[in-house]
Amino acid sequence: MNAKTNNSVKEVKETKDKKQVVSPEYVVKQFNQDVRNSILVVSVLVNLFFLIGWLVIQVSNRYDAALINYLQNK
Repeated sequence: MNAKTNNSVKEVKETKDKKQVVSPEYVVKQFNQDVRNSILVVSVLVNLFFLIGWLVIQVSNRYDAALINYLQNK
């Protein structure tokens, strides 16, 4: 595993020294991967928000009563 890490570091240094042009396919692939990762992070955060909210409502009667009171007054 260290050999791969050392080789990849050497390759990065060589490409910086040579200033090779990055292919458009690589840019598109990296962009797609970044978009997918950001969507997954946002999805996890939204799901955690709803899970924590649901747990708070389930654990405490005070929040449950406040929610019922709010919905009845609408």
